[in-house]
Amino acid sequence: MDLWVFNAGLSVRTVLRGWLSRAKDKLASKPQAVPPAAQFPPVVELIPGKLKVRLFRHDLRVHNEIIPCWTYLTDGLFTHKQKEIMFTLRGDFEQRPEDDPRQLFTLFGDFFRFAEQGRLVDVGDCTLFADEGFCGRRDFRGIGYIEPVSLPGVETGESPLLAGIMLKNDEAMIAGRLGLTRVVALLGKHYNCYPCPPWSDLNRQPMASLASMENSLLARASRVPVRGCFCHQNNNLSLRLVLHIRERLEKFLARIGPLAPLALPTQVDPRANACLVWPESTTSPRWAISPPNSDGSRKTGAFVLFIPEQPSNRIKIVEDGVAVFLTNNDWKTIREALQSSSDILMPMTGEGGGTFTLEWSKPAPQYTSPVTGKTVTLDLCYPSSSPPKLSVSVSAAQIILLTLDRALKERTREEDIAGCAREIENVVEQFFAVSHRMAPREIVVHLALMPNGSTIRFVATPDLTPEDTQELQVHLESVRAPKVTGLVEFEYLASLWKPSIQQ
Repeated sequence: MDLWVFNAGLSVRTVLRGWLSRAKDKLASKPQAVPPAAQFPPVVELIPGKLKVRLFRHDLRVHNEIIPCWTYLTDGLFTHKQKEIMFTLRGDFEQRPEDDPRQLFTLFGDFFRFAEQGRLVDVGDCTLFADEGFCGRRDFRGIGYIEPVSLPGVETGESPLLAGIMLKNDEAMIAGRLGLTRVVALLGKHYNCYPCPPWSDLNRQPMASLASMENSLLARASRVPVRGCFCHQNNNLSLRLVLHIRERLEKFLARIGPLAPLALPTQVDPRANACLVWPESTTSPRWAISPPNSDGSRKTGAFVLFIPEQPSNRIKIVEDGVAVFLTNNDWKTIREALQSSSDILMPMTGEGGGTFTLEWSKPAPQYTSPVTGKTVTLDLCYPSSSPPKLSVSVSAAQIILLTLDRALKERTREEDIAGCAREIENVVEQFFAVSHRMAPREIVVHLALMPNGSTIRFVATPDLTPEDTQELQVHLESVRAPKVTGLVEFEYLASLWKPSIQQ
């Protein structure tokens, strides 16, 4: 099968989400998994010693519907710097677990060969099939790549991951020319699933035609696909781009006129709680989809369009994106910021007011544990869930999760980890509240949880006495470890101080 790859650039990191502070979703609203049948093959080795595919048979509960699914997960692409790829296909209740569609296996082999050649895909990219389509089905013309979501019953591990969705007919060309988000949002609207369903339905109808979008503002503007996303709230627009696309933007801007409008197709912003949808016609009402219980106040969408030669600056939602109307001087300022990867904040002086913000996402920080010596790229790092108490010795505290957020969701419950972290915090506060231990000190407590037990270690700087070290170890080991289904690691960091004596 011949394939072509459209690359939108480098990936947008998911905005850090506070595991220990956000509210727990209702269990009834989450999809529930059916245990896989015993005869269902868990692993298929496609390229001996190099590429495997793990198979999962499970059901998803979406609203009031139960959807039988197969999920395929590669194991071996990341050795060539390609994120592992997950596909979920919708089945039917009459199919047996051993009847899973095997057509995807040829694709996985192609992905491995592409990765060996350095032809990598990431969020927002799409792969186009040749004229014969997908395994003889001419209506399936490509695959789009989106951020993965956690599916109960599917253990994804900790390798970087992409999710693939099948694109029908013109959807593949729309994604390649105008950006994948336009297709994603249409799928989300059709299935009432934000931002789009995680499964592919081989029997669904196509969402749109390319001809219906020929007069789109996005189609008529000079555009360069980017790794970026925007969030629009109360007429304030925040655009985030990754540093790696700066060179591409600089070259593209050098080719177009200084006053030419510029469109940047974008991906779904994780900060948003609603996504704009391409209208069916010029007279159709504007649509935005949102997750359950959302007020839809923070909108994302398919593009940001800059339009210079305006008398004043203003922001307006257009189609399934946002237009920024600018004076020539302010457009020059934004062009320079795009070329130099500079952050800017610009007030909108025209109707509606508001602000435009351009931010460049910096590389994810790395953290080396003083306890284990292991260096990891931080997925989550944020203040401790409870503020320090001035009557005790902890002046600042932080929780660092060393297991990917996606894997945490699969292996444990967030409230259990939060409770364990609070117990560790209480032990540290009480231990160092004793007068002879009140001195400036840094402490790191490392907890490694496994289904068959846990280990807890710590490092204090300066060192504690041998007696205090042994006593603190005993107190920490008394903390009740939560149940997990796989390895979960986190560290509690605290700065200690000597409080003033209270009368």
